Amino acid sequence: MKSKLKIAFLTSTDPNDRKSWSGIHYKMLEGLKNHFEIVDAIGPINNVFIKALGIINRITLFIFSKRYNHRHSFFKSFLSAKIIKHRLKKQNYDFIFAPSVPAEIALLKTDIPILYTSDSSFGQLNNYYEGFTKLFDFSIKESNINQKKTIQKAAILSYSSHWAANYVNEFYKPQGKVFVNAYGANINEENINYKPKTIDKNKEIKLLFIGVEWERKGGKIIFETFLELLKNYNVKLTVCGCIPPVKHQSMTVIPFLNKNDKNDFKKFNSLMEESHFLFVPSKAECYGIVFCEASAYGVPSISRNTGGISGAVQNNINGILLEPKETFQAYVEVFHNLIENPLNYEKLSQSSRDLYLNKLNWKVWSKEISNLIINYKK
Repeated sequence: MKSKLKIAFLTSTDPNDRKSWSGIHYKMLEGLKNHFEIVDAIGPINNVFIKALGIINRITLFIFSKRYNHRHSFFKSFLSAKIIKHRLKKQNYDFIFAPSVPAEIALLKTDIPILYTSDSSFGQLNNYYEGFTKLFDFSIKESNINQKKTIQKAAILSYSSHWAANYVNEFYKPQGKVFVNAYGANINEENINYKPKTIDKNKEIKLLFIGVEWERKGGKIIFETFLELLKNYNVKLTVCGCIPPVKHQSMTVIPFLNKNDKNDFKKFNSLMEESHFLFVPSKAECYGIVFCEASAYGVPSISRNTGGISGAVQNNINGILLEPKETFQAYVEVFHNLIENPLNYEKLSQSSRDLYLNKLNWKVWSKEISNLIINYKK
């Protein structure tokens, strides 16, 4: 039975758009609607003044080689608060669910309790992601103040990894309780073609990379590892989501796939069904929904222990995480050990699927979040 609590689903983008925050907003909205009778989308918040700040950022970067982080600005908070406050008057809401809105609720005046969720906070992103480097000093200060206001305004905070949650507890001193709730795969279970996986060193070994940013996602190590593995195995590498600066006759490039398109999803399904490994050793990553999706198909993920990846990839459960300092030789050794020990590979593949079923899916997430809201006491 659904709860009668009325939920305001607050986002700056349209959560009904399957592309909003890479589909995460859509799956969160869908999940909460299974537990509450009323879940109203407050977004999108379209404001020409806020968009103008993005233009200012590009201008300052061009002239001064410095960025202005408009996404965490006081101006954005001020304008967003006015718009949101007006929309909240349409219904007597019991709770505000605010996913990844670092500035929108910072200056919002309301007595409605807020559950804020994200995969990171500004302090972690600063000088970690390329888009958060070369910031003006005043912009760093403004962003941290705004992030702290958002965090301290929340009655409940939920993060996708311990990496994110621990940082918030230590540096932003939240007023509300902090929880870790893993995000899920942006795929419906009924659409997954799952088959138990096996591996044979004498047959073709398929590696899969999925990502838009080849460099940030560890492209150099991927290609070096691939070339080294070719010396002993019949390895094929599929690159999906970008056009890398390298080529090889045993490498297939698929520049773009839209899982919301029926034909593209069939291709995505086939890639996951055929692949033996997901290989995305990112240099910087806040979480990684793609690791959850690989687990759904029983595909072990080989990645790097940085950022919030460990929230989606558990070492020796649904993949292998190597430390950031490791070179491509260490990755070659990981692949070699699994290829040469097929029973270990099959065990890792099965536990990948099990972790998806038990944790890395939106049904589990929505149940956990709904219980936090329902059991909340002021």
